[in-house]
Amino acid sequence: MDPLQGVKPHKDTTYFLMLAACERGHEVFYIDPATLSLRHNEVYATAVKVTVSKDHQQPFVSEPKATLALATMDAVWIRQDPPFDRSYFYVTLLLDCLPEHVQVVNRPVTVRNWNEKLAALRYPAFTPATLVSRTAEEIGQFLEAQQRITVKPVDGHGGKGIIFLDAGGKGLSEQLDSATHEGRHWVVAQQYLPSARDGDKRILLLDGEPLGAILRVHAEGTELNNLDQGGSAEPAELGQRDRQICEAMQRDLVTHGVRFAGIDVIGGMLIEVNITSPTGLQEMSRFNKEDYHHRVLESFES
Repeated sequence: MDPLQGVKPHKDTTYFLMLAACERGHEVFYIDPATLSLRHNEVYATAVKVTVSKDHQQPFVSEPKATLALATMDAVWIRQDPPFDRSYFYVTLLLDCLPEHVQVVNRPVTVRNWNEKLAALRYPAFTPATLVSRTAEEIGQFLEAQQRITVKPVDGHGGKGIIFLDAGGKGLSEQLDSATHEGRHWVVAQQYLPSARDGDKRILLLDGEPLGAILRVHAEGTELNNLDQGGSAEPAELGQRDRQICEAMQRDLVTHGVRFAGIDVIGGMLIEVNITSPTGLQEMSRFNKEDYHHRVLESFES
């Protein structure tokens, strides 16, 4: 995961899961991904054993660092935040070398192969009209057909780099050149969904089954619903369409070793499949008054 000192315990899902692990009597270790190494065919890392507390002023008590063989662990969690860059890529390759008796959540090869925006297109019946391109002319034609689109970097995260374009708007050429880095980077262009004004639904799934959902609503003066962009969370219920989407994905998620996932749905349309470090578990637990973090840990124990 990312450094412990950057954790916000009042909302961080990784902290919440670590807390549940400690409360259930497990030993919990923090690993900086940069310390991973492969000694012939054995994966090692510098690990810090931590005791996790509900006290948000001192959420972690850390023991001295030690070099450990990760094959001695029952489970290894990949909870490093995006972007999925070259370093992240090599982390997944190293963790692929762990023996089968170690649970790696989520399966490294799937984390590597499922781009969080492109993975939604595995289920085209549930996605809005989408174009993945780095050609301004092609995106411009798509905009003319859709009249209003959302454009986001194919490797973006946290709402960064997202823009909204209207057909006939000013400065379209300049905005597309900027978004595609003058044709060097692919972007995802999608039909704009007016229901985005009402928020987007984050649904959390455990072993392919929906745990529940929250609604992420944009702050005043912005169109982005992401919590990292000033958005806020509200309670949400799963509708029939939401359950259809989850059912369509269930076998795929289980087959590919995606134990814990977060999908984003706007107006009944699937937008993203988050499998690196999906968030929202704390908010959902507070709204529904359920210990979802313990349910996740219980699933891994069994």
